[in-house]
Amino acid sequence: MRSDPNYGEAVALNVEFFKAARFPVSYFGWLIFRAPRIRRNRAQILELGDLPFPRWQKAILETLSGFESRIPQMLQPIRQELIRGLEGLMKIKKEPIVVLSFGCGGMELERQVIYELVRRRFNFPIIFVGVDYSAAVPDVLATKFASLVSKGIVQLKTISHLGVDDLRRLKNEAASHRFSVVLLNTNAFDLKDLPENSFNLIYHTRLRHHLTAEESNQLDELATHLTTKVIELDDLFSIPAFVLASIFAWRFPAVLSGAIFSYLRDFSKKELLAQEANGWTLATFSNPVWCHLRVYDKAVTKG
Repeated sequence: MRSDPNYGEAVALNVEFFKAARFPVSYFGWLIFRAPRIRRNRAQILELGDLPFPRWQKAILETLSGFESRIPQMLQPIRQELIRGLEGLMKIKKEPIVVLSFGCGGMELERQVIYELVRRRFNFPIIFVGVDYSAAVPDVLATKFASLVSKGIVQLKTISHLGVDDLRRLKNEAASHRFSVVLLNTNAFDLKDLPENSFNLIYHTRLRHHLTAEESNQLDELATHLTTKVIELDDLFSIPAFVLASIFAWRFPAVLSGAIFSYLRDFSKKELLAQEANGWTLATFSNPVWCHLRVYDKAVTKG
């Protein structure tokens, strides 16, 4: 892949990183001297998980989901905001609630939300549609939701296309279930032809650093077209984040690579504030990692 114009530079950068990460001294030397130069041209960075290697993608998804499961604070801001949104929708909806996650990965967030809603005796049908084109995701989800599926709590299925008729069919099928988890195994931008406000709520978690600046803007345009409310959780660039990532992910090289390259692409708080567009609200958090929550509410904006 070194000769591939789409991946050659990224492959060389990942190989360089793994060579440095063989020893702590060379690794921290790479962080101190090499990483700042890479951040200046961060749009060119691709993580190991962005490369077309399903085996690595699966390992990264499973390990990251494990971290999110053992350290629930990683998802706490968006988990709480999502549950509040679902409880609000339950009060006004008469048909199944349909929410959409861009770049859903292993859907650990959805698993945690479902367990919390079960605990709260939430009794209204919800369809969680997760969009991700990775070939590794279906196997990861089958394992993650096996227990909930066997207990009859969750209905799990994978589809490759979602049009107006497909969405209507999903709602009809979900009417007799509390929770349906649907993996849409395709690119999020394939949904651009759906009508306005096709979903009740859209959210995404630690996705933006995988996108180019153009894709990032397109994602916001697509999300605000497809729903009335968007919730985004992503990390903030900070030096302490590198230290924490190095400590927790040192034994998992593929995840360590993804974490470091992700942070190199993340916005600083100053950059994020400068890019805030009309209608988006921002909150920052530092437990256990430095992150932010952006929320767009179409009703508030138009009001």
